[in-house]
Amino acid sequence: MKTIVALVDFSDATPGVIEQTQKMAKAFNAQVVILHAVPKEPVVLELGLASPVILAVPSEEVVQADYARLLRIRDTLTQAGVGATVQQLREGGVGRLVEESARLNADLLVLGSHRHSAVYHWFIGNFASDALKLAHCPVLVVPSEASA
Repeated sequence: MKTIVALVDFSDATPGVIEQTQKMAKAFNAQVVILHAVPKEPVVLELGLASPVILAVPSEEVVQADYARLLRIRDTLTQAGVGATVQQLREGGVGRLVEESARLNADLLVLGSHRHSAVYHWFIGNFASDALKLAHCPVLVVPSEASA
């Protein structure tokens, strides 16, 4: 195992993802790529009673703040003796992230899972489940702290 890709979203699952990634990287002497897609920002259009919410391209401030968070995570791994780099995508869902991990020749994907209801999964979907279906390599799914 040479390359581990950790998919992070800065949720409560991220610390567990990084902890497990660090353990796996040390065990296999692997390099880590911390991969993050900046989510679109919800914007409410004020149209009276029916004010829809649309998703807009994130501001440059949000992009820069997310990148700074990625660098802090990278620094934590490098201080622990793990070789790590970061990569940030301006947008992308599970398909784009899995595609990018294949381009990076990932030998393992590490991602977090959140505890949501069946109704949520029916309407919104399940990132971890979709990643398992699309991945080209093994996937380690780490439960969030809230669901542990």
